[in-house]
Amino acid sequence: MFTLDASSIDKSLPVPVGTQLHGLLAYMLSFGDIPDGAKLPSVRTLAADIGIAPMTVAQVYKQLRDEGLVEMRHGLGAFAIQDPKIGLSGSNPLDALRSDIGALIEKADNLGISTLSLISMINAQSQFPRGGDGLSIVFVCIFEGPGRDYVEQIRPALAPEDKVRLITLDSLSGSDTLREACRKADLVLTFVNREAEVRSHVDSDNILGLRFIPSEQTRQNLARLDPRTKVAAITHFKEYIAIMRPSVREFAPHVSDIKVTWSSASDLEETLAQCTAVIFASGADHVAEHVPDGIPCFEYRHAPDPGAVENVLAPHLADLRRQKARGLSASHPSQKVAARPMGN
Repeated sequence: MFTLDASSIDKSLPVPVGTQLHGLLAYMLSFGDIPDGAKLPSVRTLAADIGIAPMTVAQVYKQLRDEGLVEMRHGLGAFAIQDPKIGLSGSNPLDALRSDIGALIEKADNLGISTLSLISMINAQSQFPRGGDGLSIVFVCIFEGPGRDYVEQIRPALAPEDKVRLITLDSLSGSDTLREACRKADLVLTFVNREAEVRSHVDSDNILGLRFIPSEQTRQNLARLDPRTKVAAITHFKEYIAIMRPSVREFAPHVSDIKVTWSSASDLEETLAQCTAVIFASGADHVAEHVPDGIPCFEYRHAPDPGAVENVLAPHLADLRRQKARGLSASHPSQKVAARPMGN
């Protein structure tokens, strides 16, 4: 009898534990991790190990039986069987998926998305009928460059049919056409700290504020700073100057010498001349042109919070897809989580 690591099932995910268990067992059975003829744990044993209802495990076993992956022997339990779809050549057609699944997991890992989060996204996307019309999504950003990157970072949570349009907040404020485009969209995404501002321009309930956090690269760059570094922290917006110092110190608590200013300040050149490292917020990219050669210089870049993508965006998209598939008009309830209002 094989054993199953109960920690593989994450009850905090918006994916039913039965769905997680079925996917885990089906993968193991299909790809040979469970030998043919191996006895699976009894319903009560597996339910107790995972901490779920025996009925849930029984339903999963029944589904695996119907799929031809397990054999139910009266009074003895469930046993792994060879996939009946395997031909005389012995090649399993499911093996064709192995490399694709591995590549998908690797791509998610490179994007900072955990395997369990990936499962949640796949589950949400699977609820959208194949071949149907995708969602119309508008992403309201501050700067186009970072905005394009943010869209790519949330792309794993979207369906291939979804269409995303990028609009800057400045252009939105001055265009009736763009405001109308937002009203007609299935979803308007923006930063949680900018949601109120977007709502002031777009009188609609289809707006979702998404939490953003400092990117992994930003955190690593800050952590690598020498304690003796004299940091110049530059923001694009004057109103965010107060957040620069604590934002740097959060990931570089060992650095004490931090001077802050904004990118159009009259003393910018003087501040840069006194530093040994420059950190600029998104939108203040031109500051890098004034930094002397040899001085470390990098952007304090944010990224979508994987937790918000998994627990807020993915379920919200799934709801919109179900509503659209049923031909209902979406009510677009607003969901949001706290975020720090640094430059986006």
